[in-house]
Amino acid sequence: MKTPANPAQCADMALIKLNRINKGGEIVFNSDHIVFIEIESRTTTVHILGNLLFSVEEPMSAILEKIEAIEAARITKGIDASALAGQPGKVPI
Repeated sequence: MKTPANPAQCADMALIKLNRINKGGEIVFNSDHIVFIEIESRTTTVHILGNLLFSVEEPMSAILEKIEAIEAARITKGIDASALAGQPGKVPI
C-alpha cells in the first residue's frame, strides 16, 4: 500500500495533523487514539493511547473543530455509501 503525499488527508483514516510547540515539527496520528486534551497556562497537551503526550501549538478549540470535521465526513460518507441518501422517509431496519 502506498503512503499518500499528505497523510493528514488520507480518505480512509481519521488522521489529524498538529504542530508541536517550540518548532518540534508536525505530528500526525489517528484522532481515535486521543484519550483527552488538557490546557495548562496556555499550553495544549494531547494525551493519546500508549501513555504518549504531546504539547502542541493549536488551541483546544481548533483541535476539536478538526475532529468534528473528520467525524462529520465519516457520517456523510456512511450515509452516501448506504444508498439511503436522497430517499426521504426510508428508515433502515
